[in-house]
Amino acid sequence: MSEFDVSVVMSTYNHAQFVEETMHSVLRQKGVSLEFLIADDGSSDGTADAVRRIQDPRVTFSVNPVNRGACITTNDLLKRVRGKYVALINSDDRWIGTDKLARQFDLLEGNPNIGASFGRARYIDRAGNAMGKKELGTGSVFDKENRSRGEWLRHFFDHGNCLLHPSVLIRKSCYDELGTYDNRYRQLPDFDMWIRLVKRHDIHIAAEDHVEFRILPGENASSQTWPNAVRTINEHYLIARHFFDGVRAEELKAGFGDQCTHPLDEPECFEIEAALLLLGEKGSYSPDLANPYQVAALEKLFRLLGDDKSRRILAERHGVDDLWFQKRMAEVSVLRYRVPAHPPGAPAGADRKPKRRLLRKLFGRG
Repeated sequence: MSEFDVSVVMSTYNHAQFVEETMHSVLRQKGVSLEFLIADDGSSDGTADAVRRIQDPRVTFSVNPVNRGACITTNDLLKRVRGKYVALINSDDRWIGTDKLARQFDLLEGNPNIGASFGRARYIDRAGNAMGKKELGTGSVFDKENRSRGEWLRHFFDHGNCLLHPSVLIRKSCYDELGTYDNRYRQLPDFDMWIRLVKRHDIHIAAEDHVEFRILPGENASSQTWPNAVRTINEHYLIARHFFDGVRAEELKAGFGDQCTHPLDEPECFEIEAALLLLGEKGSYSPDLANPYQVAALEKLFRLLGDDKSRRILAERHGVDDLWFQKRMAEVSVLRYRVPAHPPGAPAGADRKPKRRLLRKLFGRG
């Protein structure tokens, strides 16, 4: 039996200016019993002192002497939760209203098939002033309608992440079943988690705004910087390699039935369809994802062509053989030209246009 309805988890790092507002937005929630687990991840700006200023018996606070990373800190907190459900919040954001948790709790209590509930976002700047969604390239990214599990997989595959992490209320049992966040990812650990989640459980998106999401250019983990852009591409590749692992045939048909034109009657057929979806012959996914997906597809096809049974199915049903594979190997670039920070001998700003084009592509889609 759980001791609380909800365990709220927050890892904080160098957010002394914002963390008290965040804590108040959690502690004013009504209609549920909650514990609030906070860990400071080696802050150097007085964040720990700001947290200690708020005295509330529901708060449990610990301090890491050195910065270890948000995922490691969050995962440590998840090991200590005593609630039936878990909510996460960033230490610079604010929840909206006093019944955010209660509404999500009632939804999950009444729908045991739903593993997690999410909401939408409003945006605020450093000073807490409202920012219009039209001011941001990805302002409407979290405004999604509900879908089946197969349809969610298709949307993730075609467009990337669209779920608002600090809005989630998730069953603790989902973490017990699926595991926690992978700290090897910096840009997409939550996306990796949501893919794992929808393979096993339904999710729900509320029509209401649940979070005031603070935009701190150059400081948020999702900020539009060149290192973040490169890292995002590489993480999409790592995720693509295992995107279809554990997906049931019915989910694949529900989400990708327009592209899977052959029966999935054998495991080899499923693997082949997954590889061809990644290759994007029918071009359903965003062009920004083509490079990581297609490289992952070539890896899968190389392996499949080395298996006699898969090789036969590829040839008979799809017209894929070694010569076809060799041709595609000449068309998919594993290596990408890397734009240096400032090319030697070039005038200041000469390198900015290629970077800006890539940043717009990566962060300007919804």
